[in-house]
Amino acid sequence: MQPFSVNGDVWMVVRVSPDSPSLIDRTGKRTIATTDPARRVVSVSTDIEPPFLDKVLLHEVAHAITISHGLLDVLRMVVPEDYWVFVEEWAAQLMENYGIEAVALTSKSLGRPACVSGLCYGQPDGGYDGI
Repeated sequence: MQPFSVNGDVWMVVRVSPDSPSLIDRTGKRTIATTDPARRVVSVSTDIEPPFLDKVLLHEVAHAITISHGLLDVLRMVVPEDYWVFVEEWAAQLMENYGIEAVALTSKSLGRPACVSGLCYGQPDGGYDGI
């Protein structure tokens, strides 16, 4: 998998065996993917394949976005500590589930791919190709 850059931070994406220690999340539970903010690494289990792989990676990239843009720090200033993990996961889930739809609908409304900061995504017919 290719690295990606968010706000100047380069993130590596690695496929790891399902029993890899890197798949233990911050709560101590084994999962299928994790995002390590200190190392800027997204680890994804080799057990998953497309299309589920795409959905999982989108969720982890959402975590990387919140970290690299300093949104996690803001969240932690306004949310009680007992709710940090819940709200972090909710935010990543929101982007995972609805981010592509928002881009597709924006493209459809504009009648052309939606362009933000010089990057263009989506099809004018509202389809998901090229996103």
